[in-house]
Formats: sequence, C-alpha cells, structure tokens
Amino acid sequence: MSAADSPAGAAAAPRLELLAPAGDWDSLQAALAAGADAVYFGLKTLNARRRAANFAPDEFARAVAAVHARGARAYLTLNVDLSERELGQAARILTLAEQLGVDGVLVRDPAVLALHAALPKLALHFSTQTCVCNSADVAAAGELGAARVVLARELSLDEIAAAGARGKVETEVFVQGALCFSVSGRCLLSSWFGGRSGNRGACTSPCRVPWSRGDEPPGTPLSMRDLSAVGRVEELRRAGVRGLKIEGRLKNAAWVGEAVSLCRHALDGAEVDTETLCQAAAKLGGYTGREMTCGYLDAERAGLTGWAAGRASGRAASETAEPNPTADEPATVAPPAESAAAEPAEEDPDLPHYDLHVDVEPQGIVCRCECGGQKTEWTIPKTVVRRAEKAVAIGRAMERFEAATLQGFRLGLGTTNDPEFLLVPRAFNALVDRVTAVLRTAQKAPSEQVKFDLPPAVRELLARPAPHPNNKLCLGEAPDRVRVEAAAAPRLLREVLPKEIIVEGVTPGTLRHVLAACEGAGVIVALPPVFFESDVPGIARLAERCARAGVTVEVNSWGGWRLARQARTRIEAGPGLPVLNSLAAGLLSKLGARCVTLSPEADRRQLEEVSACCPAPCSLVVFGRPRLMTTRVDLPESEFAGQTLTDRRGGRIAPRREGGLWVFRPEEAFDLRNLENPRIRVRHLVVDLVGSPDPVGDWHDVPLPGWKRFRFNYDRSLA
Repeated sequence: MSAADSPAGAAAAPRLELLAPAGDWDSLQAALAAGADAVYFGLKTLNARRRAANFAPDEFARAVAAVHARGARAYLTLNVDLSERELGQAARILTLAEQLGVDGVLVRDPAVLALHAALPKLALHFSTQTCVCNSADVAAAGELGAARVVLARELSLDEIAAAGARGKVETEVFVQGALCFSVSGRCLLSSWFGGRSGNRGACTSPCRVPWSRGDEPPGTPLSMRDLSAVGRVEELRRAGVRGLKIEGRLKNAAWVGEAVSLCRHALDGAEVDTETLCQAAAKLGGYTGREMTCGYLDAERAGLTGWAAGRASGRAASETAEPNPTADEPATVAPPAESAAAEPAEEDPDLPHYDLHVDVEPQGIVCRCECGGQKTEWTIPKTVVRRAEKAVAIGRAMERFEAATLQGFRLGLGTTNDPEFLLVPRAFNALVDRVTAVLRTAQKAPSEQVKFDLPPAVRELLARPAPHPNNKLCLGEAPDRVRVEAAAAPRLLREVLPKEIIVEGVTPGTLRHVLAACEGAGVIVALPPVFFESDVPGIARLAERCARAGVTVEVNSWGGWRLARQARTRIEAGPGLPVLNSLAAGLLSKLGARCVTLSPEADRRQLEEVSACCPAPCSLVVFGRPRLMTTRVDLPESEFAGQTLTDRRGGRIAPRREGGLWVFRPEEAFDLRNLENPRIRVRHLVVDLVGSPDPVGDWHDVPLPGWKRFRFNYDRSLA
C-alpha cells in the first residue's frame, strides 16, 4: 500500500509507515499483498539475519523493483559489524543499493557512515543494533547523517516521545515479534560461548536455552516473551513515531502476511476493537508457545521472561542432555599433508567465499558448509586419537582452510566450539574432500557476492591507510592500562600503579573523590554503553566536570559521544563503539576520538588485519570478563543477586547490578597476556578488572608462556 499523505482534516500527524520483514521472496510478496508500506530485507551476506534465506544480487534488484511497483519502500539491512576484508563487499552492496534506488539502508558499523560520504543519495537508518536509547542517541544519529533511527525495544512511551522530539530525525519502533533479553547491540553471549556473533548476524539464541541456578532445576530465565503492541498504535502515533515495524525475517510467508494484515487493520480500521486485535496477535505468537507482552511501553519490566513457567520444560530438557565431551590435551600438533585440492590463498578480497562450522557434539563432529545460498550438513564420527603427533586440532585445521583456496573459493567464516579437539588424519582429509565437493557444486550456482567496478570516490575511501605511528605495542608486551570500577580503584592503586586507569561507575558527585584516589595515574572516565532518558542530564554534568578537570572521557555509545563533545572534553572510543575495520577507526578519529578500541570479540586474523592498517591509535583488551548481556528486565534480587547461571554445557554467567541495570558477565575471564604476536600492534594493552572478585590478584596472575587459558575468539574464527 502506498504511503500517501494524510487525508484532509487529519494533517496534524503524518501517516504511520508499516514495515514488514522479508527473509525470502515469498515473504516479500506476502507482505506487499497484505498492505505493507515498506519491506526490509538483506542480501545473503552482511546482514543481521544470516540464517534467513535472504536475497542474491540478481534477486535483490527484482525485489526492489517489485516493492516500488506496489508504491511501497524498500529498505536494505546492512546492520552488522564489518571486518577489514568485508569492506569491499559492503561498498559494492551500498553502491548497488544507490543505483537501484533503495529507500534506506539500516546500518550499525561506523564504516558505513564513512562510505556514505561517497554515496550521499542513500538514506541511512540507524538499526536497533546501534542501541538508540535516548534523545542524545537520536541527536547524535542526526548529526552523523541518519534520516531515521530504530529505537531500542526497551523504551516506555514517554521515553519514545522524548527521543522522537529531536529535529528532523524520524523514529521507528517494533510492534510485533520476538524480543531479546539483552539490549540489542549489547550482547556477546553467543559469541562468547561459540564464536557466533549476534552483532554479525550469527546469533545462536543461547538466551532461549535452559539455565540452572544453584541446585534448582533448569528453567528459561533469559527467554523473553514475544512483543505485541498492535493495540497501542494511537499512543505510538501521539509519541511521534514515524514507523511501526514487524520483526520476523526468519518467519514464513504465511506468518508475515497475517502479521501485516493485523497491523494494517490496527492502523486503518475505522473502529478498532483492541481486545480482538490482541487476541489475534496472541495467535501469531502461538508458534513459539510464548506469552505476549507490551510491558516496556508502560515501564513495566518485571515478569517478562519465562523463568517460572520454563522450569518444568527446562528440567525435561536437562534430563535428556548428554555431557559435553572433553578432548585429550595434545602434546604437539602436526598438520596432515596438504590436500591436492588446496592452492595458496589469493589476496583478492572479492573471491567468492564459503562458511564452515565444525562443532563437537555428543553424537559426533557436526560439520556445516554454506556457499552460494546452499547449506550442507554432515557428521563425522569421533575417532580415538592414538598418535597425537599425527593428528590436527580443529582450530589448526581452520587455519589451514584460511590459508588456502578450494575450488576458487576462500574461507569467509570458520567456527568451532572446540578448537583443541583432535582429528585423526583421515578425518581431516575426509573433511577437506567433503568441503571440496560442496564447493564444486556451488561453482555451478550464481554467486552471492556483489561484483562490479566501484566508483572512484568509493575506491579512494577503501584505500588501506598506513597504521598510526603510535601503534607500537605488540601483543605479548606488558599492559599499560587497567580498567576498574570506581569502588575498586583505591585498593588497586595501593598495590598496582598502571600508567593509565579507565574508571567505570563514576558520577558527577564522585568524580573529585575518584581523581584524588587515582592520583599518580592518568585517569579516563568511562561513560556507560547503555543509558536512558532520565540518565542524560547526569551524564551531561559528568562530561562537563571532566572537561573542567581536564579528564579524558571514554564514550561507549553515540549519545555519550555527543554529550562529551558538547562538553568539549577530550574523548576516546571504548568497547561500546567497537572497531573491526580501518574505516570505522578513521571515522571515529575524525569525530574526535584520540584512541579507539578494537572489538573485544574479534578473532586473531581480524585483529591482525585491522591493526595492520588502523589509522588511529587503538587499544586492545587482553584480559577481562566482558559484559555478555545488559538487560532492562527487572529480575528479582532475591533469586539473582550473587547467583550463577549454568547452561547444559557448563557455561557459567553471573548477573549483577551495574548502574541500575542487570549486567551478565562470565565467571571465567579470557586472557591473552601470555601470547606473542608482533602482527598485532596497538597503542594500549588493557587489563579489564571490572567484575573481578580479586582485581589485584588478577592483575598479577599472568599465565606463563604455553599455559592455556580461555582466549575468547582469538583461537577461533568469529562468525
């Protein structure tokens, strides 16, 4: 349905736009037939729903034409973190989108903001993955060139109205579909436990699985109810919202059609029976078995998960689960002979790529190869390793795939849940043979990569810069910075005197005390990665006082960046604005950041590639218990404070209050301090002691060379 102007007599409010998801061609057609004003969808690469079928380049052109033929708008999703080697493909996708007349591109990575300078006809929409939670975030988005923002799903109606009262930047909210437990764009849980990042479209939804608390039977404390706000359309209209969005690119065409029809009726019905609408919306959620909620709109944040209701089902699931196998620790690992099918890897970033996932499961070694829209899965039996020196660890096997081309393809994403698990030579050779066969078949299928010559202005932006001369510190050298909570700073500094200290949890009232306690060390005050409208005045005052005291502020959100810039204080970009590529680093530097932070979830190859051409001074966190999730759900203190949640594979996370929000951190820290890699060169190496039960002990407990500790994604490929 066309988005026409409001009829006479109703000009006070613009027409609300109804946006529908399209994970495939059938869903797109169903959305248009049901009356969607706009459809959002992604290509087969570089979008936040990679498990959807998505659209090949030739299908993309037809999809845009079909949407426009119905008088609707076409929105492209490019809302993921981009690695250095993905910049060329991202630029081609954006160029194609501009040529096809796409009406807007949903973005997350700052690199897309940099590319927008050469593609100004494109309208940028900040994805919900950018964590737009307040009016400062919205104002920042406008300054950065965004025409619209998708607001965080955790906001109340009053907060939505406050955020939307910012100039010409339009706001968009979700009204139907799934909810995430963590604030979007602030979740590392899937990445931490399996190397598959929600920030790159590969989330495995670990928040939905059973978790146990102490001796209690497992339940689903992190599994959210589904969202339904179709009965609140008029309130959202009065709050200044421009777009109403349906979540569901992983849902089928029938569901999409019904959801669009329901929302269309809510928007256009002359007499809308709210109770009837809500009953119909509840049926849409029937496929999940989850209850519906719109509690966030009313600032009601308790009872939004399946903790109580999920205990029985969780218990049944845990009783049938098998223990996770543990691999033997190899003495030495010698890779098997080169496969005849493998050739030295080419450097051309536009080579077609494939993804390979190899996971050790109770039933065997489950392999999945994805290429050209085809997904092939098979299982390799586990074999007893009698001669470890002849075997190869899965992590080393992935390195071999990275270093070679197979059938003219290069490895794009390679992941494993157990990089140390050993494969006997025949198992490795069988893996190579099977992958080769899959790629040979894929050669006959159309490529999912966008290919053509880029305009000169875009090519100029993609020219790799020289690394910043201040990035001299190699991985393996002594850390020069520590990150700590304000309350722990005095004790730490009595026994440790780092060159610089990043302090979290500082308020306007405690700044002077913190500076006095940290005398002798350079102090950087970290702003929170998530804050809401009521927090904006306090953070603005903190930034102003830091400016008067000559203290550098670390910004971790776009709203924080704007408030710090308004205060005219020195700024750095922290882990809340993660850098995975040189374009993102360069843009943040142009926006005033004296130092940027490499993505804490990056793998070894990605760190090497971005540090080789990072045009700004950069930091790398080499130890820490990062925020795996930050949620606005109001969990009961009596059941969660001081507790540990454990999943079926033994993953352990601890919830605690930080700045009024529940934050989940892992019990086990990751540690890169005993690694030596001269190819990773940075300005600062940071030890993050936030959440540490013993900060001083953790600072001194550096593993000896060769000692194996958890290394987050360093030893595995980040999906």
